Amino acid sequence: MLTQSTVIRAVGALAISLACALPSMAQADTLETIKSSGEVKIGYRESAQPVSYLPKGQTEPTGFVVALCKQIVATNISEAVKKQVKIKWVPVTAQNRLKLLMDGSIDMECGSTTITQDRLKQVDFSLVTFVTTSRMVSLASTNAASLKGLAGKTLAVKKGSSHVDLIARMINNVKVMEVTDAKQGVEAVTAGTAQAYLDDEVLIQSAIRKNEQDPKNFAFSTPFSVEPYGIGLRKGDEAFAKLVNAGLRSTFNRSEKAIAMLETYTNELGIPVNNLTRDAIRSPSKSRQCSLLEQSGC
Repeated sequence: MLTQSTVIRAVGALAISLACALPSMAQADTLETIKSSGEVKIGYRESAQPVSYLPKGQTEPTGFVVALCKQIVATNISEAVKKQVKIKWVPVTAQNRLKLLMDGSIDMECGSTTITQDRLKQVDFSLVTFVTTSRMVSLASTNAASLKGLAGKTLAVKKGSSHVDLIARMINNVKVMEVTDAKQGVEAVTAGTAQAYLDDEVLIQSAIRKNEQDPKNFAFSTPFSVEPYGIGLRKGDEAFAKLVNAGLRSTFNRSEKAIAMLETYTNELGIPVNNLTRDAIRSPSKSRQCSLLEQSGC
């Protein structure tokens, strides 16, 4: 199992190029479609705090990645098409986010999607926007947040997430229960229908608070993998990807201001901005284009 120090060292050592992504035929020009309609369709997550979420009683999403995408639209995209572009917000899930991107239902996916080799075969991604790690969480009283403690028990995992493959590679003798999101996963652990839940740490922390639970009642495992998030883009549209990345670089060039902006969202969860994300903002690149789990085959 990965230790915290191993994860941090490994992320710093990752030097993976865009060769991870397979070449593909260019798709329709996203920018031309936006220019014609005057609208950009952005997919967002409803409960992926602090990066992309819909506050209770609100009609428009917020979060760090949502804020980055709004800046890109207001400046880079609007300037490129020489008119102010409107945003159509489209809620997406872990199960349908890539499909909606590929079929043109959305132009950008501004959520909590990890960049992986398998996903790079279907879509493209921007520079890294946020980095977390995957962990198991259990009730502190059960001692189930470990491979040894989980033997013969039930593990909840989000359907459509990269963690399904992680389980197949690392965990034996465990019953798998699929859930729709982190909130449902934490509910399953609290109710005892699952002894542990595996997901991105930051999403678990968000779900614990959404379920109005005391974080002290839960125990986390050591990290299993690094999860670098990126803005999802249609594959092959290099001009649009270049525009999106230019917008990110412009924001990240003022790195400490960008980190301060992120802190306004993480502070709501009572968690600090981790060093992995700070490094990704201070040194924006695509060098983390595969999750740690995949680096040997990338």
